[in-house]
Amino acid sequence: MSIHDQVTRSTNSAAGALLSLTTVLSLSSLTLLVLLAIQLSYRLLPRPVARQTLLLHTWHLFDFLTHTIFEGSYLYHSFFTYAALATPSPSDYPHPASVKPNGQTFLGHPERTYGPAHSTHPTALLWQEYARADRRWARTDTNIISIELLTVFVAGPLALYICYLLQNAHRKSWASPWFCMTVLATGEIYGGFMTFAPEWMTGNASLNTGNWMHLWLYLVVFNGLWVAIPGWVLWVAYSELNKAWGRGEEAAGSRRKKKKKR
Repeated sequence: MSIHDQVTRSTNSAAGALLSLTTVLSLSSLTLLVLLAIQLSYRLLPRPVARQTLLLHTWHLFDFLTHTIFEGSYLYHSFFTYAALATPSPSDYPHPASVKPNGQTFLGHPERTYGPAHSTHPTALLWQEYARADRRWARTDTNIISIELLTVFVAGPLALYICYLLQNAHRKSWASPWFCMTVLATGEIYGGFMTFAPEWMTGNASLNTGNWMHLWLYLVVFNGLWVAIPGWVLWVAYSELNKAWGRGEEAAGSRRKKKKKR
């Protein structure tokens, strides 16, 4: 049996159990990040603070923490956690379990198979838990890894930079955060589409939709947050940029009138 089949079998066999210690710890760690983001936002933002600014700061700080800690750990296990495959016969080399559909091997190591499934580290167990809903996260899916590289090393720092801009928004000469928010929110929605579009086009082969918690909590709610909230951020950013454009037009119009009077 290949490693992929073993992972598939283990995630399917675990699908019936709704709550395990790993489930509770995984959900608790996510809740702690939310509470940490709220607490830090209250401390870092100057008073008085508008509710909209507080919500935006909390979301982007939570976004940074999630991308850096959780998804960063997935990348680590994808590149550095592996299991050595049994030595195949000369006619069966490279090992079938290490070969992608296009015949290539991940990182050029036909003797290894990578991914969180091959570790007992707490962060690996977290991804093994999520893999009960989406099996791709237990192994090395090159589409997922490509998206996560951008998420961890671009989206994460950009979210933190937005927090920095919001903390200094009261300074008149400071840069506006709205353009950065627009870029990040668009990237979040695009990343969500590229994560699930390949599954939708292949019959959701890697998704476990037979368990209500895995379907609605893990797949719909958790991933839906990164569509609904960025959608709201886009609307807020659009409104603010529209106002800024209007103020700029008014200022330009008043300058033109003054020139004509001269």
